[in-house]
Amino acid sequence: MKMIIGGRHVDASDGRTSEVVNPATGQVVDTVPEATLEDLDRAIALAVEGQKEWAAVPLHEKTAVLERYAQLVTEKENVEKIARLMCEEGGKPIEQCRTEVYANAAIFRIYNAAAYTFYGKTLPYNGEPRSQGDVAFTIHEPLGVFANIVPFNYPVELAAHKLAPMLVTGNSVVLMPSGKTPRSAVVLVELLHEAGAPVNAVSCVTGRGSVIGAAAAGDSRVAAVSFTGSTEVGISLADTCAKALRPVSLELGGNDPLIIFDDCDFELALSEAVNGRVGNAGQTCCASKRFIVQRGIYRRFVSELAERLSKLKVGDPLDPTVELGPCVRESSARDVEEQINHTIRQGGRLVCGGKRNGAFVEPTVIEAAKDTDIARDMEVFGPVWPVIPFDTEEEALEIANQTMYGLSSGVITSDMKTAMRVANNVQAGACIINGSGNYRLAHQPFGGYKYSGVGREGAVCTLEEMTQQKMISLKGILN
Repeated sequence: MKMIIGGRHVDASDGRTSEVVNPATGQVVDTVPEATLEDLDRAIALAVEGQKEWAAVPLHEKTAVLERYAQLVTEKENVEKIARLMCEEGGKPIEQCRTEVYANAAIFRIYNAAAYTFYGKTLPYNGEPRSQGDVAFTIHEPLGVFANIVPFNYPVELAAHKLAPMLVTGNSVVLMPSGKTPRSAVVLVELLHEAGAPVNAVSCVTGRGSVIGAAAAGDSRVAAVSFTGSTEVGISLADTCAKALRPVSLELGGNDPLIIFDDCDFELALSEAVNGRVGNAGQTCCASKRFIVQRGIYRRFVSELAERLSKLKVGDPLDPTVELGPCVRESSARDVEEQINHTIRQGGRLVCGGKRNGAFVEPTVIEAAKDTDIARDMEVFGPVWPVIPFDTEEEALEIANQTMYGLSSGVITSDMKTAMRVANNVQAGACIINGSGNYRLAHQPFGGYKYSGVGREGAVCTLEEMTQQKMISLKGILN
């Protein structure tokens, strides 16, 4: 498959490609261009021109184009095509892939709707003596060219968050998908062009993020960068952007706590613990990754969690009955395996799982002490359930907050006063009461505290970040 620049499917300027591997089989399923800096330069140059063209299109016409795109994406043939590409290259179970395609369209429609209530403000004309007789108001203008980097784990849903708000506000986008899961992004851009988006206003450049992502962040023609991925890379991009005072939105890592109290609905807690982690083989930034359980139910919870996980169907992600597929690459699974072994070396007790077969990691439960790395800053991107005991509410919050991350969180209890105290004191961008922190609505301001990122994504706030405000004053118009 080729990348798309200027509406054309093109190879890299030097002809180099990278392989796309099916993690379930280890087989190469395709190749994509490994873009050069020359390719990136061309995409950005065209995006500068495309942004001017797209910004001049009236809002009602922009939203019509984006609605046509949403209709195209959800045509059955396209749903199946995109879902299969995702499943093959990422290992995500096929039903989860189909759900993600529909989520992409829903996100575009939600941002379309938000754009119609994205108003400017009229400022007080008599707020101070020197403004008597003036009428001042604000308008929103697009920033320009966005360089947007999408991760491997949700390549279609997160592409929507990297396309819809930018496009509906009149920006252009150079979309850079993960080298592990690039092909679905190519198809999305094809459908945007088919729907009527100017070919220069959105492109898809494939290749190494360390090359093209870093270069785009430092390019003077790029107005802003939006990145979802690792904290390490996010810090590097922020450093590059800071040198030019370039806005950057970062949605980064998380080691999200799920606090479960003795008085909880036990079946609910067990279901949320499983369902909040098992999707996409645990490779979700806001999935619960630390299960902090009060001692009164701790032993029962560990035992029944292991039993529940033993019943999961693990296997070929193209099988619609499979619940747990592989990690995105065998190297990723090896990293998870080493994290499991590291936790055991630190005194953790392996309850079940712990083995790896290629890119597949068994669903794993580990009892861990609160001073282990996995209970603090070691984010495990795989199907691992570390369970950590606590006695008091204060201790639970201490464990929950003893991490450099703060993306999402959850608390399960029958006492709403306890729940509200936890929600107000946990250091995270979201807290879900009686549910896992693996929860994201297209409207909510999604993002985290501390090293989990900068900025928020969501229809209630993102359009502000996609634009700059201009104040216009009619001086003395009322005199």
